[in-house]
Amino acid sequence: MSYKQKVRKNTYPSLEAKVIELPNGIRIVYKYVPYTLTVHCGYILNAGSRDDGAESMGLAHFIEHSIFKGTQKRKTFHILNYLESVGGDLNAYTTKEKTCVYASLPASYAERATELLTDIVFHSTFPEKELDKERSVIAEEIDMYRNAPEEAIFEDFDEVVFPKHSLGDPILGTKESVQGIRRDHILKFIQEGYTAGNVVFGLVGNVTEATLRRIISKYLSPQVLPTGKRERIAPAPYQQEIRETEIPFSQAHEVLGGRSFPLEEAGYYPMVLLSNLLGGPAMNSRLNLNIREKHGLTYSISSFYNPYEDSGLWGIYYACDVANLKRVRRLVDKELKRIREEKLGGLRLQQVKKQLVGQFTLSYENLLSQMLGLSKDVLDYGEILPFDVYIQKMEAISAEELQDTANEIFSKENTSRLTFMPEPDEEEDEEA
Repeated sequence: MSYKQKVRKNTYPSLEAKVIELPNGIRIVYKYVPYTLTVHCGYILNAGSRDDGAESMGLAHFIEHSIFKGTQKRKTFHILNYLESVGGDLNAYTTKEKTCVYASLPASYAERATELLTDIVFHSTFPEKELDKERSVIAEEIDMYRNAPEEAIFEDFDEVVFPKHSLGDPILGTKESVQGIRRDHILKFIQEGYTAGNVVFGLVGNVTEATLRRIISKYLSPQVLPTGKRERIAPAPYQQEIRETEIPFSQAHEVLGGRSFPLEEAGYYPMVLLSNLLGGPAMNSRLNLNIREKHGLTYSISSFYNPYEDSGLWGIYYACDVANLKRVRRLVDKELKRIREEKLGGLRLQQVKKQLVGQFTLSYENLLSQMLGLSKDVLDYGEILPFDVYIQKMEAISAEELQDTANEIFSKENTSRLTFMPEPDEEEDEEA
């Protein structure tokens, strides 16, 4: 078998991985982990909801559901039973820019998993009868998300920041758009999106290179993928918006935020650090300490940063009693002002960096996260970003750079707001 092999090594032997490029264009991310009994493998495709097209919103997600509904040699039951019967887990998800179809199972079944994943990704038949069923299933999924304001508000905030652009469309689509999706839409999307440059197969676990070579030869090398590169349309210039919507729930939910840096811009790393400092997962984030712990005004408050190929999104989410909403807003504004105006001291900056690197290190204990993360690196950057390079980039961030980034991104003119307000009580209205 003939193929080109690229190897990126770093100073952390436990994190070494290889990138193998096949003649058909499929790239393989491989990491041998001899101390585990498991394997995690899957296809990560550079095709997501932003590629749906205005006439078929929700298409990428619909395909993610439908590839499990039958192939040229399998029916739905055989697909779902094939890995589950040996204790494996078969799953998939769709994001704005990616589709991921993957499996976790005992390492001895790596070949079994690869064969199935390859079959459903490249040889699904999309039977019309099954597509009709899946439209109903997705309609239920849409209802589930819309009935959870803590989920629905993020979907709606995307549209606030990216109006009339596919990055602002819901990943699931709408009930109406999903009803309009047809088999020819699916086949066209796959032809344009599942191309040689858009496909990475990741495998992390206790699988030797000799076994990998056999798997490649039997299942990946024979695949013939379409060529060509799909061009994505960048969003129009950003305009601030303040929007309020009534919902039939008792709490107020709110997101404020705006545009931020794309994946490959210099501001990406300072933005990651800022978001983690402001409202990351740790209990000692500034927003959590001040608004939840000090004042007891909210149960949930967090910040986020979602970088894309040609843009980015930042935001802060919180839910609280309506009577406390204005106070929470003032406290959030105070924290944003503080992070813009007060430069971090040297010791505090090192603590912030150390915390983020530690969180990243812990996440890499999860081999599934490694497989998905390394594969996305190859799609986004063309190579694996070694762990020590990530640390170097974080360590290089100065307090001045962090403050400049905060002033650029957290400025008031860059901040939109979406509020879900509880519907007024009818009895109170009558009394008033």
